[in-house]
Amino acid sequence: MAVAIRNLSQLLTYEQYIDEGEVNQRYDILDGVRIVSNPNRRHQRILLNLAKFFDAYQRQFENGEVLIAPCDILIRHSPLRTRQPDVLFISNFRLEQNPPNTDPAPISPAPELVVEILSPSDTKKVLTDKIADYQSVGVLECWVVSPGKRTVEVLNLTVEAVASMRVYTEAEMVQSIQFSDLLVAVTGIFAE
Repeated sequence: MAVAIRNLSQLLTYEQYIDEGEVNQRYDILDGVRIVSNPNRRHQRILLNLAKFFDAYQRQFENGEVLIAPCDILIRHSPLRTRQPDVLFISNFRLEQNPPNTDPAPISPAPELVVEILSPSDTKKVLTDKIADYQSVGVLECWVVSPGKRTVEVLNLTVEAVASMRVYTEAEMVQSIQFSDLLVAVTGIFAE
């Protein structure tokens, strides 16, 4: 369930966002309004499973960094818009272009790969808007994890289009488009 925690007369600016310090919550900021979400335990279990796979990949290949929510990606400064994917993987090349990890600024440039785990409250429009935001800042790949269907859809994001490359089921291994050595067993994603 998502809840807006600022009224429209008090839109959050980029400067206020930077000055407020650490806010340890799950949220997106949509045109200055912080929309807080409270994922359920199933969602968090899937996130943890994915993070373990991505972390093992990171340690083996040392070609980037995995981060989990809450971790903001800057979509635009004004009106302020940020997104928090559930999991992201950013290459060393893009990581070097970002502020140091002690800086409160959001990630910009964006990571190559983001993962969105669907929640029961997510509508098609919510997901479409998130993907459009990621596409606008140069995210190249999005995994859409569906706990209800127990599938993972891999989307290829370009400036021109969003294309569904494949929907993986439980008997399969998800393979990243951008990081070809990143393989994740779908059954492992949904393990309890």
